[in-house]
Amino acid sequence: MRIVVDAMGSDKAPGPEVEGAVAASLVADVEVILVGDEAILRPALEQFPQRGAISIEHAAQHISMGDLPMVAVRQKKDNSLLVGLRLVKAGKADGFVSAGNTGAVMLSARVVLGPIFGVARSAICQVLPTARKPVVVLDLGANVNCTADQLCEFAEMGQVFSRLTLDVAQPRVGLLSIGEEEGKGTEITRKVNRNLTTAAHINFIGNVEPKAIFEGKADVVVCDGFTGNVFLKTSEAVALLIKTLTGRHIRSTLISAVGGLLSSGALRRLKKTTDPNEQPGAPLLGVDGIVIIQHGSATALGIKNAILGARREMDLGLVEHIRKGIEDLRSAIPPGGNGR
Repeated sequence: MRIVVDAMGSDKAPGPEVEGAVAASLVADVEVILVGDEAILRPALEQFPQRGAISIEHAAQHISMGDLPMVAVRQKKDNSLLVGLRLVKAGKADGFVSAGNTGAVMLSARVVLGPIFGVARSAICQVLPTARKPVVVLDLGANVNCTADQLCEFAEMGQVFSRLTLDVAQPRVGLLSIGEEEGKGTEITRKVNRNLTTAAHINFIGNVEPKAIFEGKADVVVCDGFTGNVFLKTSEAVALLIKTLTGRHIRSTLISAVGGLLSSGALRRLKKTTDPNEQPGAPLLGVDGIVIIQHGSATALGIKNAILGARREMDLGLVEHIRKGIEDLRSAIPPGGNGR
């Protein structure tokens, strides 16, 4: 299986991409194609004489974090995102990973791979820890504004992803809102609530508040990209605050320091649970191909896990399952249905 890595995307590119690709190639049956400036990538790769199947595809340009996605994609025709995605489109690779400009990744994937038939908007999806078991949340930033139709599509894609990757037989799907009552929220969220209630194949549990997410009351939570991105970044900030305060209190007294040493194993396990580099990236659901987005500050471990995540999604046939799920959604909530 061949996975393309945009080797020029992250904040510290190409270091994490090259090292992560090497790590993945040594633990899995996967060929990694690094896309970027060969004059930069070749010396970086040669620092790792022990490696699996890794090749380089030259791309003369790259899109930086500061570039405007639409302008950059139009003007930089030979950038590493487009070159890599074209390999997937042509069948020369099976999946794509990037820790680059998120907007440019989404736009390029939409342009090159196209959407799955019946999907109006793609969505960024991520698995987050809760008090019980992991929860799938989408959209986390691909779409600022969403229609009721699009949010219903996110619910369908989210439940398919949960079933396949987390082995949840009947995922409980919740709609993020300001209250659990059916009438709470905007007109759009009320429409989504009515629509999903009528879709018998979706285990819709109604509106959920943010606290319910961390309590593990839902397996899939749906929201628009603006709300989801604010929720995600707030959650990350709170996790960092807790880590900072915990460290400060552990160092405050001798007794606390001893207690900190005794609990160091538990703290390491907690860090592993909340560290995004320990996760297989954020899939871009709805495009006709496997696309994984990693954080711009991703480490080599984060890139390695994203590559392995892309391989697993390909093995599971995620795109085909989403395609079938969208067909089921259209049968359950046809155009002109309740609240649409």
